[in-house]
Amino acid sequence: MTAGSQMSLLLAFTLLCLPWVQETGAIPKYPLSRLLEDTVLRASQLHQLAFDTYQEFNPELLHISLVLVQSWLEPVRHLKSVFANSELDRVSNTNVYKSLKDLEEGIQTLIEWLEEVSPQTGVIIKQNCSMSDTNLHNNDALLKNYGLLYHFRRDMHKVETFLRIVKCRSVEGGCGL
Repeated sequence: MTAGSQMSLLLAFTLLCLPWVQETGAIPKYPLSRLLEDTVLRASQLHQLAFDTYQEFNPELLHISLVLVQSWLEPVRHLKSVFANSELDRVSNTNVYKSLKDLEEGIQTLIEWLEEVSPQTGVIIKQNCSMSDTNLHNNDALLKNYGLLYHFRRDMHKVETFLRIVKCRSVEGGCGL
């Protein structure tokens, strides 16, 4: 049990048992103002604990974003070679792999900055992703590669959302409110 939850439990127990204990005369009566001051102080401590925990979540979002981006580097490189001679390559005039590498570098820079500010952010475990199929001669392989594109789009949306949350929490006025 964390210190904050122990404190909350103690406070609740004290407030619930206070009338009974006061009736028996076991403890002296305290003025209501002092009890309220103590309660406000404990609430302030709990708020600070919650705020600190909330702030520690930003590096977690950055780490998750980095792992997602890194896990897509090799599959995107593979898909680029698979679709190099197809209509899909002619339609897309952007280099997704280069954009991913740029995003990876940007997230790593943010993580390095956060680690300078807060050293307890931890170590990243790089995950490898090998979801694509190199055999495009049958429909199953084609469907797998299009499925891979779908998952890539979904994961990049997650990365974008996580980075927006970090920006919103870290930069004053970053939420556009």
